[in-house]
Amino acid sequence: MGPMLSRMLERFPVNPNGFVLTRDVRAAGRLAQLRNAEARGELERVRAGVYRRPADYDETWSTAKRDAAEYRVKVSGVAQTLSAPIFTGHSAAALLGLPTLGRWPDDVYVLSRDATGHRRAGVTSVARRHEVDVEQLNGIAMTSIEFSLVQLCRRATLTAALTTVDAALHVPRLGAGHAIAPRTTLDRLIAEHQRLLPYPRSRQVDAVLRRATHLAETPLETLSRVVIEELGFPQPELQHELWLPELGRRAFLDFHWPEYGIGAEADGRGKYEAAGDVPTSIATVIAEKEREDAVRRQVQAFTRWNWAEAWGRSVLFTKLRDAGLPVVRKVMALR
Repeated sequence: MGPMLSRMLERFPVNPNGFVLTRDVRAAGRLAQLRNAEARGELERVRAGVYRRPADYDETWSTAKRDAAEYRVKVSGVAQTLSAPIFTGHSAAALLGLPTLGRWPDDVYVLSRDATGHRRAGVTSVARRHEVDVEQLNGIAMTSIEFSLVQLCRRATLTAALTTVDAALHVPRLGAGHAIAPRTTLDRLIAEHQRLLPYPRSRQVDAVLRRATHLAETPLETLSRVVIEELGFPQPELQHELWLPELGRRAFLDFHWPEYGIGAEADGRGKYEAAGDVPTSIATVIAEKEREDAVRRQVQAFTRWNWAEAWGRSVLFTKLRDAGLPVVRKVMALR
């Protein structure tokens, strides 16, 4: 924050959550100054009655990371104006740091106080037709992750919902003697889904839960799995372990079709860009090439793809067919 902006903010009462609230500014007799500050771009409106200083994100952040941060600000803004809100659905998932695919919704989701749902001023209240467990995160109330994910699955596309659910189920691979508990389990999600039945769009939730797995390590892997199914290819084995004797270490293939001897991986550019400096980046690329060569010696065919190729479908289709993978089902549209 620059010195000029710091002095500007000193003119307005900033609450402990970093927001400038219209009601506080009015009480301080500075409402006209607030309007002028907004007009000059010194403050930006989060929602009616809630302002903040302009966002100053790291230039290295991806569009997805910025979108998630903006949505969390929107959720936090709602928390400043509603009386004791209980967040759910996408809003709870965002506060928990779970990813989605595509843009976050325009609305913020809260649990209704009764059995009637409604939408007003960018806030959707989800009907409370059953008892719902409520948790606290940094002083913010939200429904249990299981209830929250069910609500998200009702409203998101299959791929977006599956991305969030897979991330909640994922157990990081840390090696022997180390374990991190997942956010939830598939059994708990299925139990919550069944407890809430019948409810609107429950079939959409069922479609997600039938495809969910704790083995997907990235959103790209989740998207790839859906596209592989859409294109009619057989479902792969996930995170197949190989021992690479020439390197003296293990490798895990994102996708493996043992009956066809085919392995595949879905890679974004993050592993190469995250290294930070040129020598380290070069070492990362060399190490990955050595690993790929060792993997190729253990399978009959190997291929890999990136985000653009997974979204576009046609390149991914060609790569898998060229590797020798047959189409065994009718091509469909799931996303």
